Amino acid sequence: MLEMAAASDSDPFGDLPDELLWRVLSFLSVEDALQTCVLNTRWRDLWRRLTSLLFVFDGPTFPRYNRFKQLVKLVICLRGDSPLIRCEIDACPDDEPENTFTNTRLLIDYALACKAEELVVRAAHIQYALPVFDVPLSLISQHLKTLHLEGVNLNHSALKFSGCLVLEDLRIQLCNIRACEISSMSLKRLCIADYCSLPDIVRLRICAPGLILLQLEDFEGLTPFLENMPLLETAHVNLEDGCHDHCRSNQGVCDNIVCGCHAYPVKEGVLLNGLSNAAKLDLIALPKMFLYRWDLKWCPIFGKLKTLLLNEWFTTVDLVCILRHSPVLEILTLQLDNTENIVGATGAQETITQSFLCERLKFVYIECEKVDEGVRSILSILSTCGILREQISIKEDPRLDSDYSSADSDSSDSD
Repeated sequence: MLEMAAASDSDPFGDLPDELLWRVLSFLSVEDALQTCVLNTRWRDLWRRLTSLLFVFDGPTFPRYNRFKQLVKLVICLRGDSPLIRCEIDACPDDEPENTFTNTRLLIDYALACKAEELVVRAAHIQYALPVFDVPLSLISQHLKTLHLEGVNLNHSALKFSGCLVLEDLRIQLCNIRACEISSMSLKRLCIADYCSLPDIVRLRICAPGLILLQLEDFEGLTPFLENMPLLETAHVNLEDGCHDHCRSNQGVCDNIVCGCHAYPVKEGVLLNGLSNAAKLDLIALPKMFLYRWDLKWCPIFGKLKTLLLNEWFTTVDLVCILRHSPVLEILTLQLDNTENIVGATGAQETITQSFLCERLKFVYIECEKVDEGVRSILSILSTCGILREQISIKEDPRLDSDYSSADSDSSDSD
């Protein structure tokens, strides 16, 4: 008993189980966690078997150059090949004049050698000479399931993740992507967001037949071409100002040979065919972006789509085309800040006069500034499709914190 008391006095955490201490250590940066080794032999062993390494440094404690190099080598030397689950790395250049990233690459290789299941590499804090990684040539792993890249240059001609046999989650943020292809047979979730730079001459092709979730937004360049995704369940696509798929002269096809309108395929769509198996779909774009409207010319069938969100990029004819080819659609949400472009007859082959019924459509939610001509045109179309007024809810001015109200009362108040 005296020995136990003495042990407890020398180590206030001595009575706590290893699992709890590992949990505490997992929240510390590698630099802080490494210092626990001096406490006693138990802590040294705990640190070596830690399954989460955070090479994350804030403010003045950031280990520039030689300090980072020493820390990387010390960790690799002391820790050995103990298995890893997660490794998060704030990339650091080796030296200021040349801005190479040898030690960062060494750390990535070490994490993969330790069978890491999740790898995060960030370089967003570096203002100049972003690191260039040989992705995916340097990423060969039978254990990596999650890869998060932020602020790195991906200059390889093709990002084929065939060397990562179980990769399921890929998140790319603030990266310069110069590849013509991203491909993975195992990938289930893909996110390209936060101002990524994509090719602007040849479209990036995405081949991920096992994908179940896609997020594509806040990018600069041409919209990626999506190959068939038969297992896709949820997709969120937002074409904002950085997207090059708009015509600079607003003519659709103009004389400017470098305009985005000349990059559209002649015999196939870009996005909608690849998204046609989704059950939940958000299609958002600035009205000047022509991509959705042009893709609708190929009449994609959304055979599994149950929940759809659109903003004001579409015309009434486009809406008819979508409803006609979404046989099991149940919930439709329309977010309309500006309805000037909605009344029109461009973007689809069908005409509004061809009648059909939306038999499965249960609820329509319309968010708008006011019930104007564009909204009334939509209400007329929905009525033609067999949608009753009590199934339609309108919220005028979405900036106000108000509940949805029936279309009857809202439209009558606006008249």
